[in-house]
Amino acid sequence: MATVEKDVRQRILDAALKILRKEGVTALTQTHVAATAGLRQSHLTYYFPRKTDLLAATLEASHAQAHKPKRSSTGNEADPVEAVRALMFDRNKMRFFLSVVAQASDQADIRATLAAHAAGVAEQLAPLFGRTADDPDIIAFVDMLRGMGLRLLLETDDKRRASVDLDALAARFGLSRAPQARL
Repeated sequence: MATVEKDVRQRILDAALKILRKEGVTALTQTHVAATAGLRQSHLTYYFPRKTDLLAATLEASHAQAHKPKRSSTGNEADPVEAVRALMFDRNKMRFFLSVVAQASDQADIRATLAAHAAGVAEQLAPLFGRTADDPDIIAFVDMLRGMGLRLLLETDDKRRASVDLDALAARFGLSRAPQARL
């Protein structure tokens, strides 16, 4: 794909991510995305003929952003557990996730991207606990974190969100950080 085409496609994806995070999936219309990206609607439909094409690509872009190695304020690689906390307990990210899940039941490509996202979170956390990403305890821990993120989305106490002890929660699944992973 030519650089100009990549730039236009990225502008569309950036606009769609912005809309999804702020307004949810119902606001993700071709007209709104095109206007937010500063393009004609025909440009958008050239790259993404159907809304589900746009949603799947937006989810993949969000997935790629979420799994980039994060850096702490000191410039060192951030703690993967804290990166997962930011992913699962951020209101906008969880709202976006729910919007996508609502669309996924009818769309195989969106379900596949959601499955890849879940696997990516497990892959990020597993080495920290000396486990593999397919370990049932890791999978259950990720599922529990996602469920907590959904529950915390409904609560108004932001202090509670920040005070969740992820290491204590991991211990409920028999998970403790591998010695080389201690902070």
